[in-house]
Amino acid sequence: MRHKHLIVMAAIFALTVGATLAAELEIPPRQAPENVSMQKGPPNCSRWTDDCVNCTRSTEDEAPVCSNMGVACQPKAIRCLSPAAPVK
Repeated sequence: MRHKHLIVMAAIFALTVGATLAAELEIPPRQAPENVSMQKGPPNCSRWTDDCVNCTRSTEDEAPVCSNMGVACQPKAIRCLSPAAPVK
């Protein structure tokens, strides 16, 4: 009977210590997403997509050319597929 009490007390102690340690974890602040539109595109990028629309441009000064979005497509985060060529 006494062993059961010791086991229960040890379990309670382990849970409270574990919860205390978990409460001390530092959570980094959330980063605000970059304000990038499909028509503007990410900086220094020549090809980008949101998995629905694909865009490309030759130079930074040129307007991008983008494909049409599919009927049932669900856009995701914009990502760069090809970095812009370095300026010579």
